[in-house]
Amino acid sequence: MPIDDRVKAYIRQMVTDGINNVAEVRRHTEVYVKRELFAGKSQPSALNRRYFPNKRDYSNIIRAVRVAHMHSLVDQEELKAKIDEWKELHPHDNFFFRPYVEQEEIEDHCQEDDDDDDDVPVGDTFPDGGRLVVYQSQWQKRLLARYGSMCLLDATYKTTRYSLPLFFLCVRTNVDYVVAAVFVTQSENAASISEALQLIRSWNADWKPSWFMVDFSEAEINSLESVFTGYCTCHSVMFTAFLTVKHRRSLACVFHYGIITVFVGTCM
Repeated sequence: MPIDDRVKAYIRQMVTDGINNVAEVRRHTEVYVKRELFAGKSQPSALNRRYFPNKRDYSNIIRAVRVAHMHSLVDQEELKAKIDEWKELHPHDNFFFRPYVEQEEIEDHCQEDDDDDDDVPVGDTFPDGGRLVVYQSQWQKRLLARYGSMCLLDATYKTTRYSLPLFFLCVRTNVDYVVAAVFVTQSENAASISEALQLIRSWNADWKPSWFMVDFSEAEINSLESVFTGYCTCHSVMFTAFLTVKHRRSLACVFHYGIITVFVGTCM
């Protein structure tokens, strides 16, 4: 049975507004159906998929909207033109750009035992690697050369207007944490992150980090271990957690409030 067009439109609008969590989208949709579509009327059965889609339906719609936004919200031709302009204005800075790649098919990854509270991921594999944008200025290269023994790899979540993973490679200077390189990938997987890190490493021949601090992300950990061979993974819980990750206001909170952190460093 096809899903009602009004229900589909409501789900798409929520995803456009940044809600990618199946359980949350389902909760809002059920309220919408009961209080708006059928206000004062006989309520449809909860088993009626036309108005109450199942988990797989939600997952497929959310994924389709997110993939569509990746392509439509970013004007690739304008971005390429801006990068070409920046290359002329800043010849000593490093830029890398590869355009977005269309998925041949949106795969159905949803399993019945998946956690409803997880955000719906976008497809993990793309032909030719997918979109990749990497940038490092000459000033950032100097910072990485001087302070690159201890690095922080941090990914932003739901903080940009685009549905694309944005990564910051930071170093701890004598003043504060400073961004030493930035990259955007089409998919947040180990292969994409590894390619970006390998590119940054090729721009900084003398960069030999001793330690990396990352979130508890298998993609980030695996990418570091593949790019910097000989590294091992050390898990560390720093103090008692008083704040959750979503309440984190700055990188300093990692040290002062004790988020569970993963250190990746040279094996002894």
